[in-house]
Amino acid sequence: MFFAEAVSASTYLQLGWLLPALVTLAGVFAVAYSFRFIHDVFFNGEPIDLPKMPHEPPRWMKVPVEMLVALCLLVGILPGLTVEPILTLAAGGVLQTAPPHFDLAIWHGVSPALLMSVAALVGGGLVYAARYPLFRLHDRCEPWCQAKSVFDALMTGLFATATGLTRALDSRSLPRMIALFVAFAVLLGLAGWVGGGGPLTGSRATLPVDGISLLAAAGLIAAALATVILHRQRLVALVLIGAVGLVVSLIFIKFSGPDLALTQLSVEVVTIVLLLLALYFLPQEAPADSSGPRRGRDAVLAVAAGTGTGLLAWAVLTRPLESISDYFLANSVPGGGGHNVVNVILVDFRGFDTLGEITVLGIAALGIYAMLEHLVLPGPAYDSRGRPWNWDMHPAVMASLTRLLLPLALLVSAFIFLRGHNLPGGGFIAGLITAVAIIMQYLANGVEWTQSRLPANMHPLVGLGLLVATATGLVSLIYGYPFLTSAYSHVHWPVVGDFEIASAIAFDLGVYMVVVGATLLILIHLGLMHSASHTPRPTAGDYR
Repeated sequence: MFFAEAVSASTYLQLGWLLPALVTLAGVFAVAYSFRFIHDVFFNGEPIDLPKMPHEPPRWMKVPVEMLVALCLLVGILPGLTVEPILTLAAGGVLQTAPPHFDLAIWHGVSPALLMSVAALVGGGLVYAARYPLFRLHDRCEPWCQAKSVFDALMTGLFATATGLTRALDSRSLPRMIALFVAFAVLLGLAGWVGGGGPLTGSRATLPVDGISLLAAAGLIAAALATVILHRQRLVALVLIGAVGLVVSLIFIKFSGPDLALTQLSVEVVTIVLLLLALYFLPQEAPADSSGPRRGRDAVLAVAAGTGTGLLAWAVLTRPLESISDYFLANSVPGGGGHNVVNVILVDFRGFDTLGEITVLGIAALGIYAMLEHLVLPGPAYDSRGRPWNWDMHPAVMASLTRLLLPLALLVSAFIFLRGHNLPGGGFIAGLITAVAIIMQYLANGVEWTQSRLPANMHPLVGLGLLVATATGLVSLIYGYPFLTSAYSHVHWPVVGDFEIASAIAFDLGVYMVVVGATLLILIHLGLMHSASHTPRPTAGDYR
């Protein structure tokens, strides 16, 4: 196979006989050392100078090797009966269509690959037959002919070079390294723009500027600039960042992306809560950590990088491009049974990506839990002006309102989840709404009150969500379809009427459970750092 690929690649790269000759030479040496292994192990007399005398392994120790040998023989002798059905199924699943014709057989006639194999076998045998002159040559040029000596010398040089480069480039200052990285990116983009020679603005027509969009853009820029200027005032900067996220969600709405707007708002709320929990342990104002010249350098780099990014976006968006959105718009209903294209993409067309993403989310949540589990930080008692850090841990008004809003928030979450396949919503957004509603109970009513009424151990929920999402994909294999293939049907209930039900809702339920479990697992244990009343490490009984 490798010889055939070498011939094909050489033809494509226009290298003539050079690449096949090099590959054949490599095959000669591979055959030579294989002959040496076989001869020295089985036909070169009794072993000498070994710490222990080798002996036959137990019978059952040979079984795995024998099974592999038998499989290799079966595949090599009968490829059409052994691996061809598996390859056809795999190729069809990847291509989402009938695979092209291919032929698996032992004999394909005389070909360059066959001649290269014969040359490698014959050449390897001749090299091994003439091994003694090669051994004497090797002994005369020691130690530099020994592979270990060459390897050690190369590794020593590599480490010395890496150490020198690290000392020359690593200033042990993260801001300076980031500044160098940003400056390099700016220069790289500038070189590409200068060398390209094309016009900045493309031929695509632009949309007219309306007053509301202009006002939103001005608010976005003002909030971003204020965040940079007031970054030392942590709470103010957090509010301004929230304003930036709000404007971004409004931009999504303007360009007909309600799903993205809901996701942006939900993530923004969770992020604000997360940062508020972290800010509890930090002073209200950050210390001054930059000198005047450094701030000037950072400002110049920020303006250059922002201008370059804006010009790049302008150049791309003003040029016509081929979009794949037409395919999803045309196949959302017939292929996935849903009018909400975004949700159908997430749970159907790109379901495997979503499964990987919720797996990463669950692993990240467990990793954060492991870091925070036994971490207890004392909360500050007073601020810099001597005022109490927290006048009222659990305000009565907030506690009463959050208790009243919890069932309403859960109903909204269920509504958003159930409508997600045809209207803006879905498991991810519904999971964030549920998580925010529950975490608000912790913030307003305290840990003890909330944990006495709601489960605090979210590990099983994360695992169960992953199992539900994976099981949804495995069910399709039972019916002979590729992994995560979804189906849908229309049903009629006497009172409800006609409605559609899709198997992707089970996958979306798994997404919902993972999002709720992972978000609460992070936020709850981040909020518990100032208290000794951590939830105990879950035991085996907690997962039953």
